[in-house]
Amino acid sequence: MSIGDKDIKKLWGLAAGRCSFPNCGVDCIPYLDEDSPTIIGEMAHIIAKKPGGPRGVSGGGSDSYENLILLCPTHHTMIDKAPMGVYSVELIKDWKRQHEEKVNKFMYTIRYSSIDDVARAIKRVLLKNHKVWQEFGPESIRAKENPISNISKYWDLIKLSIIVPNNKKIISLIEGNEDIFGIDEYAVCIDFIVHAELFERSCYTTIENTKRFPQKFTEVIDKYVYEK
Repeated sequence: MSIGDKDIKKLWGLAAGRCSFPNCGVDCIPYLDEDSPTIIGEMAHIIAKKPGGPRGVSGGGSDSYENLILLCPTHHTMIDKAPMGVYSVELIKDWKRQHEEKVNKFMYTIRYSSIDDVARAIKRVLLKNHKVWQEFGPESIRAKENPISNISKYWDLIKLSIIVPNNKKIISLIEGNEDIFGIDEYAVCIDFIVHAELFERSCYTTIENTKRFPQKFTEVIDKYVYEK
C-alpha cells in the first residue's frame, strides 16, 4: 500500500513544503535551475513501514499522515542511518509538531500604522503568488503547451507549499489591520479571504465552482502601492 493522496497533501501543506528537522527548514521544492523546480523532499516514515526498518515495530508502521514527516534527503538519511535510540519515535513526532506550530505562527502578523504599509506588505506576497501561478498553474504556458506533462505534480505540491501559506499570511495581514481599510475596501478583502479559504479546501478535495481570485482586491491594494 502506498501513501495516499490526501496524506501527501496534508503532510506537505502543514509543513509548508519545508524540512521538519530542527533548524533546517530547507525548501523541499527548490529551483535548481531557472526553468523548473525539483522535488527533493522525502516523506519519511516515523515508524518504519517494515518491522526491521528504522524504529520498526511488529507489523510495521502505517503510510498515514500521522506516521510521516517531511524531510530533506540529508536529514532523512541521517535519522535512518543513526544507531538505534538516537532518534526516537517520540522525538521525531515532537520535531514534526514543533515545525507545524512554527509554520502556523508565521501567519501571525504585526500591526501597521498606515494602510500604505499594509498594502505594500500584501503586494509583496501577491507578487510571489502570481509569479508562481504564471509559471506552474493550470493556465500557465507550460501546462497549455504540454497538457500531459508532469507540471500538475509540481503544481499540487507548490500550491500547498507556497500559495496556501502565502494566502494565510495575507489573511493575517488583513485581519490584523482590518480597521485601516474603508468599509467598501474591507468588503473586497473579505472576497479574497473567501477565495483563499476555498482554494485551500480545493487542494485537498474537489470543490465545484471554486471562487476565483477577485481582481478588485488587486485594485484596492495597488491603489495604495502605486497611486500617490
